Amino acid sequence: MYGLLLESISDLIKTKYGEDKWEEIRQLAKVGPSVFSTHETYGEELIPNIARAAAVVLKENADDIMDGFGVAFVSFVGQYGYDSILKVLGRHMRDFLNGLDNLHEYLRFSYPKLRPPSFFVENESKAGLTLHYRSRRKGFVHYVKGQIRRVGELFYNTKVNIYVVDEVENADHTVHVKFRLLFNNVAYRDNNRLTVDSIVDNIPLSGL
Repeated sequence: MYGLLLESISDLIKTKYGEDKWEEIRQLAKVGPSVFSTHETYGEELIPNIARAAAVVLKENADDIMDGFGVAFVSFVGQYGYDSILKVLGRHMRDFLNGLDNLHEYLRFSYPKLRPPSFFVENESKAGLTLHYRSRRKGFVHYVKGQIRRVGELFYNTKVNIYVVDEVENADHTVHVKFRLLFNNVAYRDNNRLTVDSIVDNIPLSGL
């Protein structure tokens, strides 16, 4: 993974708990560098290791910490201008979720060694949708939940409740997670209404 993710975590811990706590967590997690380079790659295991160490040092739940890391990342990337990219993915939350794979493909121009997860949407309704997440990374379910929830709040003024429906590890060692996202999916209703209106508009008068 790229250092941008790790930068956001160290920034969060330093800001919220102080430099001393970050040093204690970093050493417990056996993280070598104290400062990360945005475009340098690091081991995939570092973030889960930091979360487990933070749970010990801060006496908090490791899943909640990973969720917080995900939330912090969405806010942190604004200083690099990536918030503008997120904003143009679509007018609604469903547009963002349907465009996640395209977003990662775009990011490959800046991060050529990126090994992104994949996402696809199904079972969409006016109350939400089901989101499938596949990744080589293990232990990032709560991180992803935090990211998605924060994107909804920050860019779409939408509260998203996220539940894990299923989580399996495949034979190829990828993780497949099925999330159910509940939110006010106004875009689905608008699109549905547009489809119905289009059908009505195209019915010939002779057929009525």
